[in-house]
Amino acid sequence: MKYIKKINKEKVEIFLGVKLKPNKIAIGFDVAQHVTGIALIRTTDSYVVLEKTHTIVTPKSPKKTSTRQMLANFGVFISLLDDFKREVAQKFSLDISIIEDCFYGRNILTLKALARSSILVYDRFRGISTDISLILPTSARSKVNFKKSGAGIKGPKLKAEIVDYVNRALDIKLKAKDNDIADAIILSLAGLVEKI
Repeated sequence: MKYIKKINKEKVEIFLGVKLKPNKIAIGFDVAQHVTGIALIRTTDSYVVLEKTHTIVTPKSPKKTSTRQMLANFGVFISLLDDFKREVAQKFSLDISIIEDCFYGRNILTLKALARSSILVYDRFRGISTDISLILPTSARSKVNFKKSGAGIKGPKLKAEIVDYVNRALDIKLKAKDNDIADAIILSLAGLVEKI
């Protein structure tokens, strides 16, 4: 399997303003109700290697969803997650798994779905990762020194700024629609930041 991008580690560290742990493999999960973004990054002494990105897409549910339909969607999520886990476990020995912790926006049902999905990812990957943790998206962004352009920036504008930041950090060309992957890359990089 060929990697996506290999870039000088020092160049990435200068851009982010942090030191990254060498010789580690980190995977980040941007858990969402419908599209979960995943990014796997490996470091060496000299390079940051974006090894793999992936999305898990589950069906969108109508606003009034039955318990049966909700559970069926979780079944799809679990099946796709398990398939991805098998693929990753065959090729990589994970050091760090970072899962986006759920946060309350406006909808308690969304919060519940995110919490369930996050715990499913935790459960599936804890056995194949040396270190696994949950982190709020704002904390992950802060660890890699992402700063939005203004206090009122949110939604699609914030997502666009995150995609741009990741593109510049890793010299890649994600599109605006790849915001779930960009978030997962931020999570992976946050997991690789050396504690000072």
